[in-house]
Amino acid sequence: MAKWDMTNTKEDFNQKFQNIYERNLDHVYQYVKSIVHNSIVAEDITAEVFFTIWKKKESLLNYENVEGLLFKISKDLSVNYLKSLAKDQKKKEDFFYYYFDQSPENNEQILREIQLSALEQAIDQLPEKCRKVVKMKFIEGNSLKQIASELHISVNTVQNHLAKGKVLIKELMSTDEAYLVLMVAPVFL
Repeated sequence: MAKWDMTNTKEDFNQKFQNIYERNLDHVYQYVKSIVHNSIVAEDITAEVFFTIWKKKESLLNYENVEGLLFKISKDLSVNYLKSLAKDQKKKEDFFYYYFDQSPENNEQILREIQLSALEQAIDQLPEKCRKVVKMKFIEGNSLKQIASELHISVNTVQNHLAKGKVLIKELMSTDEAYLVLMVAPVFL
């Protein structure tokens, strides 16, 4: 989108805002809905996105990529909504209904499966030696000495791999989806 000229009047801005709103309303709504999986919530968040743009109209007169900003705000508000699920029991129930088409009674098993899947994916992304040590310790249940002996490395090296693995797994699982799972899960488990 072209850069807006500071000489634009309020009427010009109102017309430009109307054009941006009309061009992007459905795209923003569909994007938000793809994140929150709830039509009513998506409508509310979409309205909030455009209201946010409207409130900051003075600073947006020079903004070159308003459409990009719309999607950034959409993502931020959607993720904030998902994070809020961990704080509100009713929203948790809605979350399971919309995401898994399940009643809250089945939540424990679903969450356990999600957590294990996310953890397995994170472990699989570790460097080879680190992955092997983590699996031997936490999946196979080997002691530090057993791992060191089998891999022909020192116990100290095993401990270093475990520490590195822990840090990397935390980083890998710090995505919005993994964060949501880790925030919601302890309440149900």
